[in-house]
Amino acid sequence: MSISSINYSSSILGSQIRNINQQLTDLSTQLSTGKLSQNYSGMGTNEGFAIAGRAQLSNIAAYTDTMTNVNVSINLANTALQSLTTIRNTVQTGSANTAQDLNVNGQTVAQNTAAAQFGSMVGVLNTQSGNRYLFSGTAFNTPSVANAGDIINGTTTQAGFKTVMAERQAADLGANGMGRLVLATPQPTPSSVKVSEDAPASPFGLKIAAVSSTLTGATVTGPSGSPVSFSVDLNGVNPNNGDKLSVQFTLPDGSTEQIDLTASTATPTPVGSFAIDASVPVNPNNTATNLNTALNTAIKKLAGTSLVAASAVTAGDNFFNTAGSATANVAATGNLLSYTSTTGTGSVALQDSALAIASTTTSLDSSATPHLNGTILTALANAPTGTTLTITGASGAHTITFDPTVTTVTTASGNTTIGLASGSAAKVSDILNAIATAAGIPAANVTLSAGGNIQIATGTGTDVAVTGGAAATALGLSSVTRGSAASTPQITGSTVLSGTATTGGPEVLSAAFQAPDTITVNGQTLTFVASGAIGPNQINVTDNITTLLGKIDQITGTTKPSTIHGGVITINTDDPGSLNITSSNSTAFAALGFTTSPVTAAKAPLRVGSSPLGSATTLVNGSATTVQWYLGNDGPGSPRSTAMARVDDSVTVQYGAQANEDAIRKELQAVAVFGTFSTSPTGQYAGGQVAALSLRVTQALTKQPGQQRIEDIQTDIAMAQNTMKDAGTRQTQAKAQLQTIIDQAESAPPDQVASEILSLQNALQASYQVTSNLAQLSLVKFL
Repeated sequence: MSISSINYSSSILGSQIRNINQQLTDLSTQLSTGKLSQNYSGMGTNEGFAIAGRAQLSNIAAYTDTMTNVNVSINLANTALQSLTTIRNTVQTGSANTAQDLNVNGQTVAQNTAAAQFGSMVGVLNTQSGNRYLFSGTAFNTPSVANAGDIINGTTTQAGFKTVMAERQAADLGANGMGRLVLATPQPTPSSVKVSEDAPASPFGLKIAAVSSTLTGATVTGPSGSPVSFSVDLNGVNPNNGDKLSVQFTLPDGSTEQIDLTASTATPTPVGSFAIDASVPVNPNNTATNLNTALNTAIKKLAGTSLVAASAVTAGDNFFNTAGSATANVAATGNLLSYTSTTGTGSVALQDSALAIASTTTSLDSSATPHLNGTILTALANAPTGTTLTITGASGAHTITFDPTVTTVTTASGNTTIGLASGSAAKVSDILNAIATAAGIPAANVTLSAGGNIQIATGTGTDVAVTGGAAATALGLSSVTRGSAASTPQITGSTVLSGTATTGGPEVLSAAFQAPDTITVNGQTLTFVASGAIGPNQINVTDNITTLLGKIDQITGTTKPSTIHGGVITINTDDPGSLNITSSNSTAFAALGFTTSPVTAAKAPLRVGSSPLGSATTLVNGSATTVQWYLGNDGPGSPRSTAMARVDDSVTVQYGAQANEDAIRKELQAVAVFGTFSTSPTGQYAGGQVAALSLRVTQALTKQPGQQRIEDIQTDIAMAQNTMKDAGTRQTQAKAQLQTIIDQAESAPPDQVASEILSLQNALQASYQVTSNLAQLSLVKFL
């Protein structure tokens, strides 16, 4: 029989002791580190949660770093924008309160301040955060704005804003300083004055908008024609003291100014007036000459003051703004059948009681000598009731009652009663006036011819209908219908796009659009329909040109509505580079004045298109010869989207900015215009120029409804900061929760570990005692 040796290290008891020792070592490590294990294998089944939680904590740390960096950029941008606001307020205060004292350079103190502030603005707009230019959009490695001196004065190869402004002023004033207006020489008649624009499709100078007159006896024609003109003919009649001629003009910046000239007998003639001829005998032709002189003086003053200021503002737009326009090639005309005044002559030649031809002063009293022919008076009197004459005109049907029982003439609400009783003061002129009153036409339209026949001129407003009866027969009266005349005047906003011209109806385009013709604007199709047009991409063929231009503007998204003046359409666009307009009906499109296709617009900066400047008629793309003031990104989309950052798993913020945003660009433009403009310190209109410019700059720097402001940009980036703040708050809460999960999965509870160590120590002590006893066992004892 063999007996296996008893070896401690290989015994089951020894193995248990080693295991207990290892457990004690592990528990001691847990107690000292607080962790369940020093490797993933010992962490247990919950370690997957800890690993996922630690990954999320890493993401949160990255988001925190991102938000820190973005906040730095936003704070710098906000500081820059606040500086721009301060500059705006400074320049606006100066322009609103500027004194007219000019220095040797032809500028006021406020203008000098604006020039310095322009340089400050350029510096602010080139603010960097690290190596990123904050106002360059996606082109963050590029300065936002060119050098201030280059922008204003140009370089050796490219013109600056000062040159663009001077060119524009020369083009707007014209060679004669009349704002491109021409006073006819000689005038059409010795008693008339005529003023016209010098070119039908020019963007320069003063544009005649409206003319009104209270000049007694004068006839005003226009504004109409191509180029647009108006005339005033005194018709050999002197106006009364205080009568007025008013002419309204549109200036290049879209503002309007009005010239008022008052007829005056005062000596000397007051400013803003023209002298009524007082020679003996009176010669109204001299009055017309005085009106011509006064109008010439007033136009030159308007051109030398407000027009110069408006030209400077418009030059700023041409240089700084990206907007442009496309002008029709020709002034278009339409078909119009208009009413003409028709004169009807009565069939009865009125005589008096002496068988002579009656006059307007012939009495209607049968007892007077002479009086209207007895046969006629008897018919009108028709004793004892009298007769009634009914006339229908512009204001409906009215009556004239011939009453044999009264001696007076009374009129009420268009109805007249003429007394024929003995002693009546009525005359033939009362019959004429009563007819005019009943028909709603001027008294001058009802006259007595040399032969004694009553003549009724309808005018162009309405027909004159005479209801037959004893009175109508006695006076020889019958209805008078207006005439009609065909013409081809220039198109206006009310010109209808399709149809046949009818007498008294609207003007119709000379070549009509028909359904389903189309006009394609920047790739979007505008379709003509017979009726029931819906949405921005349909238009009725019965709509007018104003509606058509509105549809085109809606598609292009222009902030400046398109216009029509003197039959010439101008389509405005904020993005001239993309403007492209064609039509499936080239004939009708040409009838609008667009004889070439596609219609495109010159890109900014815009320069006067030809020389000499005073007779130029176009603006052209000057990018090759002009300093480009904005150097950053100019792509589509919101400027905010040019800088984006992810600040949470599903949250991004946009905080980009561009120096050519409307709010920034308009401020920079206004400050540049004010600080660059100068005039002759001794010039006749120097004070008026600065005053007019100051007013416009103040308005440009004043918040207008619907326009972007610097504060709007600050609000946008503040929203980004608020979004990050909210994200940071959520992430802080998430960090605490994630850390709890990790701790629960990986931490060793010290109380539990200590208890387990104590238990293992007791077990180990017992094992050692057993082992010691076993170690003393001999064969003798075993047996």
